[in-house]
Amino acid sequence: MLPYPTYQALFHPTTPYPAIRVLRARQAPLILCFLHQSFKAEAYAPVISGVRLTGLLIDFLETWELGDEDGDATTLGQPVEAKAARLIKEWVEHRYLTLYSDEHGDDQHTLTPELETALQWVAGMLEKPTFVGTESRFLDIMQKLRELVQNTDDDWLKRVAALEAERARLDEQILMLRETRAVPTYDDYQVEERFATVSGVARSLLSDFRKVEVNFREITQQLYKQQTEHFHSRGDLVRAALDALDALRQTAQGRSFEAFYQLLLDPRQRIELEELVTRVFGLLAERGLPVHDPFLRKLRFYLHQEGRKVSDAFYQLAQKLEKLITDKGLRERRRSLLLINEIRRLALDVLAEPPAADDAVGLVLEGSATLNKTEAYVSLTERETGIAPRSLAVAALSAEDADEQLVRRPVLDITVLQERIHQLLREKPQVTLREVVDRFGLRFGVAELLAYGGLAASTAKHVINDARTAPFVLDGERICDFPEVIFCA
Repeated sequence: MLPYPTYQALFHPTTPYPAIRVLRARQAPLILCFLHQSFKAEAYAPVISGVRLTGLLIDFLETWELGDEDGDATTLGQPVEAKAARLIKEWVEHRYLTLYSDEHGDDQHTLTPELETALQWVAGMLEKPTFVGTESRFLDIMQKLRELVQNTDDDWLKRVAALEAERARLDEQILMLRETRAVPTYDDYQVEERFATVSGVARSLLSDFRKVEVNFREITQQLYKQQTEHFHSRGDLVRAALDALDALRQTAQGRSFEAFYQLLLDPRQRIELEELVTRVFGLLAERGLPVHDPFLRKLRFYLHQEGRKVSDAFYQLAQKLEKLITDKGLRERRRSLLLINEIRRLALDVLAEPPAADDAVGLVLEGSATLNKTEAYVSLTERETGIAPRSLAVAALSAEDADEQLVRRPVLDITVLQERIHQLLREKPQVTLREVVDRFGLRFGVAELLAYGGLAASTAKHVINDARTAPFVLDGERICDFPEVIFCA
């Protein structure tokens, strides 16, 4: 039970929860209606570029003549383009929208989880269903309770008894069908009720992706914060990232998302989902039932789109981590060069003017010291052999090669990494990450190492030893020390 201060914080007058703030705002109808139409309407778009979103808002303001709706005297007579840009900036500041840059440096916007909550509540108030279905939801509750009881009891005798009872019911149904040859089917109200329920659950599922994506971005921000603290080494940054990813995956939300994404990548699940959606819409057409929400037609596409966004957020985290490690290494090398130059200067000063015998503090060594230095020099002498000019030939590029290089981006597939591990585990009971990389290579750098580490952290039978590290060559030049990972069968 939540205490009273929690409710106070939710409705705080100066810093309320974003979902409460948007409902209190003077422009609440404008904000909610525009964002719902842009992100949640029939043309579902989880991500919209900043340029396109500004253009959509300009059209919306001009269509409904809302240029001066905010009542701010300082903005009277301002062009609608400037007002649209100002509104989007304010919505980002109020945490209605997120703002980040893609790989090309262009601004991208998505809805925040808080605004998703507000839109769902408002949609539930405005778009009331034609009927309230209770039968399917009660049966769904009963089914989930049965699964909960059956899949948490470790008594094998009870599980065998439950399966035998289920087999007896199935045998009875089969016998009845063979005798009567009559198949009981749903009535129209049952079909409509279940279709509406599935559509609602599918929409809420897509909104939940936003929370997982936000978690990855928060981990990235924590890494930037730790980078500003000079006492953190590169190993500390890698360890912090792995610990954060491990903590995220060990939560109920993270483990559920991992299981869901594995199902989504399964070809059999994808084919079955497409067939089921096609058959459902065919059934509705046969019975002449209206389709009020065609959202399910592109459910698989939307799921892949949202899942890919979360996956891209993970890869972006890995890329930023690699950049942090590289930048920190460059700073350490610069600092080392400065120290070396300072030591060299002091040595030369002492060599030119040695201190007096009475003032000298240190060790006296016999012999003479020599300074070995390797410095680059520029020679102006003419080369003995000149550079012969030669023509450069353009390599022939086939259509397949062009499509591979320009269109198809290489994607790190988790299932491929799992198959590599399982292939080696079939040969012996346990293998190390070093053995996996030596066998199959490392194509995606730090992102691939983090993916292997995430697979090891997702189950208790694999081991991550932070006390020992192993060096991995990223791109032929850079080396990354990564904790020892042992995969067990």
